[in-house]
This record gives sequence, C-alpha cells and structure tokens, in this order.
Amino acid sequence: MTKHLDELKYWRKVWRRARTLRVDVSGEAWCNHWHQHLDWDGRGSRSRLEHRKHIRPLMRAFSRVRQELAHQDKPHQVYVCIHPIDPGSDAIYVHTPNPHSEFPAHFDDLKFISVLPPLLMGLISLAHYQVGIGEYKGQKWYTVLPRQC
Repeated sequence: MTKHLDELKYWRKVWRRARTLRVDVSGEAWCNHWHQHLDWDGRGSRSRLEHRKHIRPLMRAFSRVRQELAHQDKPHQVYVCIHPIDPGSDAIYVHTPNPHSEFPAHFDDLKFISVLPPLLMGLISLAHYQVGIGEYKGQKWYTVLPRQC
C-alpha cells in the first residue's frame, strides 16, 4: 500500500511541476538555454512505458510555458529535448537574447521527421509540433519545436 501511495505522491508532484512551471523573462531577465527536467529521479529509465508517462507532463509544461511567454514582449524560443535512452535528461528549454550565446538558436543540424517513433507516438501532434532527430556527444536526441503559425 505504501508503494502505491508513494507512486501517487510522486506523480502528483511531477504534474504539479508541469502545471505551475514559470519562466520570467521580463525586464532585464534572460535565458541562455535555461532548462527544467521533470524526471529528476530517473524513473523513466525503468521502462519505455515509464518514459512515455514522463513525456506527457513534459509536453504539458511545454504548452504552459509557451502560453505564458506569448504574453511577454521579449523574443524567445521554447523547445523540448527528449533522449530515447536517458529519460532523466529530457527537458524543456527556454532561450532568449542574452550576452552569452546567439539568438535565435539554430536547429540546422536536425533531420525533421514526418512519422513519429514509437516512444513519441500519441504524445506529440505533428500538426502542432515538428520533431527533429539530432545527435549530441554521440547520442541520438529528439528535439520538439512548435510549428510556426
């Protein structure tokens, strides 16, 4: 019974983080690929199903942050990176003009796909997002970007 309650408590905490994630880029504030992980404990590594369960709140946070930043005047980019092997590395990123790196960030090295891999199928809508496959330090990553309206 305790294990079940711990699991419920864990998921409540993850979803609360996804629903309440705030990013302040007002005034002089800026983000240099600032990011937030939701699977700090690496529970998504247990199985493909657990990984998919963590992608859901990550995409909810993505939608939430995009809506929040849409009402701010500062130019920004919001994207999600999903690591198929290391779910603890999955994160939502925010990038704005800043003194440390180029803005906007370029995603020229991504190969955009038209069919989602099984890990992402049913979790991401290609009508609203584009998904690119890239490589970083020899590891494959999926990068999810909003489609331009």
